[in-house]
Amino acid sequence: MNTVQMLFILMLSIGLMNHVIIIPVLLEIAGRDAWISTIIGLILLVIFLPVIYFPIKQSQQTHIFQWLKENIGAPIAYFIASVTCLYLLIISIVTLKDTTTFTTTSYLTATPNWAIVVTLCIICFYNASIGLPSIAKTSGILLPFVVLFGIFVALATTPHKNYELLKPMLENGWEPVWKGVMYVAAGYGEIVLLLFMQQQMKTNISFMKLVLFGVVAASLSLGPTIGAITEFGPTEASHLRYPAFEQWRMVNLGTYLEHFDFLSVYQWLAGAFIRISLATALIPELFDITNKTSRRWILLFVYTVIFFAAMTPMSDDTFFHMLKKWLLPISFFFICFLATLLFVLALAIRIKERRASA
Repeated sequence: MNTVQMLFILMLSIGLMNHVIIIPVLLEIAGRDAWISTIIGLILLVIFLPVIYFPIKQSQQTHIFQWLKENIGAPIAYFIASVTCLYLLIISIVTLKDTTTFTTTSYLTATPNWAIVVTLCIICFYNASIGLPSIAKTSGILLPFVVLFGIFVALATTPHKNYELLKPMLENGWEPVWKGVMYVAAGYGEIVLLLFMQQQMKTNISFMKLVLFGVVAASLSLGPTIGAITEFGPTEASHLRYPAFEQWRMVNLGTYLEHFDFLSVYQWLAGAFIRISLATALIPELFDITNKTSRRWILLFVYTVIFFAAMTPMSDDTFFHMLKKWLLPISFFFICFLATLLFVLALAIRIKERRASA
């Protein structure tokens, strides 16, 4: 896997989180100043990246699980892999659940949930079972159109944007902004998953490459956030369940060409396909399971779990409340914990190596 392929994977996977899943929560929490939260979050991400880069450099891009087993011990290696596995499982369930809700409320209103969930599970299972190289190649096919459509909607909605709606800034002080930063960081911080894919990279991951990965993937939330506020106003935008989708309904070319919102369906499904495939493919990868038969049995179990979890009867209001009050804050704290723990362990290994060579 080369640098471009890795960038494509991260843009689609983290992009869906930042572009779609987080923005409704962010607009409700931070309101008019949500766009300030995205900028502050981006700055803090760049400051935090050395914490992620140090374990990458120290492990020399070997498999992080094997590196920890050899240098720290199996119990800690299995602990880190297990809690990360649970995190990836939650990522998959949330993405599948939100995608199903979006699909049944937007364009396939008469289709039963199980049909959508089964279809997504089958295609994601197939992609994940082949492995990260397959995910990289499918990302390379899907992403160019996602970017092209994104540029199109940004330009086509320009006449509907009123940037005066971004003011007055900090109307309610800094508190909503900093609360919003936590939610933004829950998406931005997913760059830490690069640690579990580093062994697939054919080229070295320099710090500047890591900055590129982080900034490009994270910046995908800034445009839609500003777009939602400037097109609908902060109050209306905070009430929209899918602001990025609603922006597409504003697009028209002349008098006769409109209803381009079907392109947003492609964007969403492309991101969900890669995000679920990646999260589930990383579960056996965490434990360095290379046997194809074992991987498929593990993935079969994983997809059975996420199928039943996604099919659990739950209103969208309840799901959104869980996302806002529990899932995103927990994701934020878990990412901080995981990155800090790996940094401390990498530092301990480095000190041990220096003492051994002294």
